Amino acid sequence: MNAINDKRTKADRLICQDLFEGLHAEEYFEHQKSDLIAFSDLPETQETGELLQYLGLDRAPASGMLWRWTTPDGLCVYAAVEKAVLYPFQLMRNSRLVGKSADGFYHLECLSFLDLVCRKLIDESPDSREGIAVFTEMVKTSTEQMALSLSYQIDTNRLLSKTPQDFFQIMEQWASLRDRPYHPVAKAKMGLSNEEYAEFMAEFDKDISLVWIAIKADSLMLGEGVENSSKSIADSLLTPDCNIALQKEMEKKGLSQSHIALPVHPWQLDHYIRPHYDQELQDGTCHILDFQGYRVKATSSLRSMAPLSPNRNYLKLPMHIFSLAASRYLPAVKMINGNLSEALLRKGLQLDPALESRVFVCDETSWWAYFPEGTSLFDERPRHLSAMVRTYPEILEDDQYRLIPMAALGTPLPGSRVHFFDEWLNYRDMARTENNILTLFREVCETFFDINFRMFKIGMLAEIHGQNAVMVWKDGQAHGLLLRDHDSLRIFVPWLERNGLSDPEYRIKKGYANTLYHDRAEDLLFYLQTLGIQVNLRAIAETLANIYDIEASEFWKQMKGAIIHALDNASFDKEDRTMIAEQLFDTPYWPYKQLVRPIIARAGGPGSMPWGKGKVQNPFQNIDP
Repeated sequence: MNAINDKRTKADRLICQDLFEGLHAEEYFEHQKSDLIAFSDLPETQETGELLQYLGLDRAPASGMLWRWTTPDGLCVYAAVEKAVLYPFQLMRNSRLVGKSADGFYHLECLSFLDLVCRKLIDESPDSREGIAVFTEMVKTSTEQMALSLSYQIDTNRLLSKTPQDFFQIMEQWASLRDRPYHPVAKAKMGLSNEEYAEFMAEFDKDISLVWIAIKADSLMLGEGVENSSKSIADSLLTPDCNIALQKEMEKKGLSQSHIALPVHPWQLDHYIRPHYDQELQDGTCHILDFQGYRVKATSSLRSMAPLSPNRNYLKLPMHIFSLAASRYLPAVKMINGNLSEALLRKGLQLDPALESRVFVCDETSWWAYFPEGTSLFDERPRHLSAMVRTYPEILEDDQYRLIPMAALGTPLPGSRVHFFDEWLNYRDMARTENNILTLFREVCETFFDINFRMFKIGMLAEIHGQNAVMVWKDGQAHGLLLRDHDSLRIFVPWLERNGLSDPEYRIKKGYANTLYHDRAEDLLFYLQTLGIQVNLRAIAETLANIYDIEASEFWKQMKGAIIHALDNASFDKEDRTMIAEQLFDTPYWPYKQLVRPIIARAGGPGSMPWGKGKVQNPFQNIDP
């Protein structure tokens, strides 16, 4: 029981760190009674000593401040905070929030802190009550499931001695542990029980037996890669023996000429297909098969599956769970847009030899989507029965290379100070010094920015948060990037056209906001500033800073130098380079992708991940020269 409680306490601290930061970034305390007190100004009293003990501090730190917030109910909340680069301050790592009532000090758990914040919000805006309830439930689930994830099964021993594919899977498991950095509800997979969570999340290293459903061929929409090939999805995924077993069952049931078999996640079968596809199961459109001869492992994306045996074909499936407040379905329209993006991306890379040699693209053109007659691309039900084969390039099988989801570099292993940089240093025969750690980080940043600024110059940016941006490591060097999930390629059409490329004409639902097209180059740059820097590279910088005891600002200095170097290499014209430099270095504030307010505002309604725009201080104006 003590071990369970210890994990809950650790999980609570981890989630509270992100919640505290998110609430401050979105100005929840802007007009409330809060102040900062230097620890050196605190009186040396028994009460001060008791407060420090509750905060988790042995003594008053030489730096840092005490944040004190007086709630509308007259309670006091305390936090130990320290100077930050992106924000004026942040919660000290491993410290705890402390409340004070008439009975004295007490540890304030994440949900209790959120409840205090939301009471005033509900008083001011009663309409927010439903959204607050949704968000609170997500924070609760996130904390519970993070506690489960602390029992992870990730083999970090001798990483570079493993095969490239085994190494890649371990890095996927590592990335799953934190999911999206800084999002207070990133770990919440709403819809999964605790037992299902421990069975289906990547960090537990469990094999998953998929189920198969035969679907009438004339009710399926096919991707370009299927239409141009005679291969079925079974041919792409199954061993010859398993494929024969599947085909025998199809023949025995009289389905081999009329139906196509697709894999389905077992959770999806029980929780969505059986309850919602009763008509199709009754009229013969769909048949649940007995065959279960294909096992996989989850990756950092719950619905993306890795094969157990060497194979460059991975699998993406829909799951009607909610992650980051969005249902993880897989509609045909997303895959159509993904194929349009992939074609545009491949053409764009050919315009720059540096991109063509250092950017690797997954093939996502092979997909099957249930799409019965009379269906529209934006209907709800069909998007829950589909499958996509994601084929990785040949480097996945080449021992010179290793694929590293960048999120794995920005994810500390709780209870451990192990990081991939340890292996990297050993490979390069470099000592574990501050200068060498910063050198490797600089190499990561230079590769990242060189590629992304060259793509930006063409008029596009791929999905560059740490889960989808994969660093390509080659013979000890940060060589390039591998891109996947192409349905999120963001574009600025005027720059595409000036480079001889055309508008891909994405399928967008009329009247709905989209994040693919942008009216200004500055709007496209927003994603580099937010997902690329504030989420992806910042997570790596802060993880390295904590593991190797280096000031976080030192990593930001390396980042700034890498940006300047990449801008020079990309050879922007004077006007465009000036705009980029102004946005990154000269403006006092940067855009910030809000996380909490949009979830509360939408109150659990349908759609992709909700977000809004806020602002934070310019990090490059907050580091010493």
